[in-house]
Parts: sequence; structure tokens; C-alpha cells
Amino acid sequence: MRNPDAVNSEIIRMFSDYLLFERRVSVKTRDAYAHEASILLSYAKEKNIDISLVTFDDLVTFLDYRKKEMSLDDRTVNKILSALRSFFTYIVREKYRSDNPALLLKRPISHEYLPKTLSKEDVDELLDSFKEDEDDLLMIRDYALFELIYSSGMRISEAISLDLGGYSREKSSINVIGKRNKERLVFIGKRANEALSYYLDNVRPQLAKRAKNASGRIFLGRSGRSLTRQAVHKRFHARIETLGLDATVHTLRHSFATHMLENGADIRSLKEMLGHSDISTTQIYTHLDTRGLLKSFDEFSSIPTIEDMKK
Repeated sequence: MRNPDAVNSEIIRMFSDYLLFERRVSVKTRDAYAHEASILLSYAKEKNIDISLVTFDDLVTFLDYRKKEMSLDDRTVNKILSALRSFFTYIVREKYRSDNPALLLKRPISHEYLPKTLSKEDVDELLDSFKEDEDDLLMIRDYALFELIYSSGMRISEAISLDLGGYSREKSSINVIGKRNKERLVFIGKRANEALSYYLDNVRPQLAKRAKNASGRIFLGRSGRSLTRQAVHKRFHARIETLGLDATVHTLRHSFATHMLENGADIRSLKEMLGHSDISTTQIYTHLDTRGLLKSFDEFSSIPTIEDMKK
């Protein structure tokens, strides 16, 4: 008889391969889903329940256990539910069982989540700060990177994965590989195109010399190899702390979307620019835009009229 731990490890390994190669989810999503499946299998083992016999009530009890253990909010619970649904879909597919009890689980009613954004003035201050030392190669690279992210709304993972061959400075466009390996053509603004061109002509060649086999990526790290997410976050947060702003790299993407809507972009065009598969994901930015309008209305509507002052 096989060791239960070995069986569970094999299930998780096969589930991970299924997510990555058949569902074509991102590595980050794959890892998150596999992690939740592992927690469920460990929980089932502790309760002496075979995965083929886990019931709806067992899953409800499991979710309560997870919520109490980690003090999870509704958004995190929703992510766990997605992981469980995918896991049991795989379990049914592999004929470990014939039904998917996770399909009966209801998502909690989430509080509306509005992404954090920066004002146009704050974005300008942030981006301009990277131009303070024009002799620092990494500062020049950082300026080109963050100007590009703000100008196009691309994700950080997309930006650091850009290949040299996908960029056209004449057309001000870049081929981007998004989630689930979906490719889209992204156009960038004049400032971003100029910053990227300057970096490619004057900085990247110097960084590339530092590695025996330099990466074909557009953005290189200090050693001439591909730039990592961790390095980008570290550089960004160091600058943010200096300026006293509250933001992450992803805030630039949110700010791009919000500012595009404020300048008259339509929601369907914005969906394509951001690489969203579902327009409902993009519509959160219409709430942000409306919130800004309401704030302006409240400010101006509180100003007394001439008739009010006569009273």
C-alpha cells in the first residue's frame, strides 16, 4: 500500500502540471492553487477523510477552519474557492471521483475594492525623480521601465519579460505576452518611447557587457542578466519612500487606466490596452472615475451661490 503522503504529493504535482500546461495559468496562480490544494489534502488526512469522499459539508468546515486560522478577508476566500473548484475539476477529470462538491460553494459578498491610484502630478513627480542622476545607468533604466509601465498600463511581469525583437521605436509599439501567454500589441506615449530608445542606445549595451551570455530581454539587471520582479520592487519602493508617496509598481498600471478614462478613453479600448479577458475586470476603473467626479461635484456644490449669500 502506497504512503498517503506520497500519493498526495503525486496528486499535487500532477495538478500543478495540469494548471500550467493545460489550463495555461500563470506560475503565480499555479503555485497559489497548488498551495491551497495541499492544505486541503493535509486537512483531509488529519480528519481521516479520503479526497474521493470529501463532501460539501467537509469543504464548508474546511473554509471555516482556514478563515479562523488566517483571519482571511472575502477577497482571499474567493481566491481559495477558485483554487478548490479547479482542484476538484482536475480530480473529477482524473476519475478520482465523479462529482465536484466545490461547485456548490457560494462566494462571500465582497466589499467593493477600488485600486489605489496616483494623481497625474504625483506620477510626474515620481517619474521625474528618476532623472535626477543622469550618469546612473540603473536610474536611467528605471526611468525607462516605469515610464513605460505608466504609458502602456502593462503589468510588471509583462514589462520585465519584453524581448528586444518585439519593440518598434518607429511605430512606438511593443509586443507584450500577457496572462495565459496571450499576445497583444501595445502602443506607448512619446515620453516613454524616447526614454526607452535612450536606454536601449546608451545604457543597455553597457549592462549587457557585464554578462557572458546577456539576456535577450529589453530590461537587464546590474549583472547584465534578466531583470527580476524583486529587484524592480526594491528599486521602486526605495524611491517611493524618498518622496513620501504611498504606492506600488502596480499603482502605475491603475493610474494609467484611471487617467485614460479621465481623458476620454472608452472602456472597451481600455480593456484591450490592459490585456483583460473580461470587461467586468476593466469596469472597476469606471467606479474610480465616477468617484472622482462625485468628489469634484461635492466640492463645487458646497460653494455658496450669490442667492445663498443674500439670505
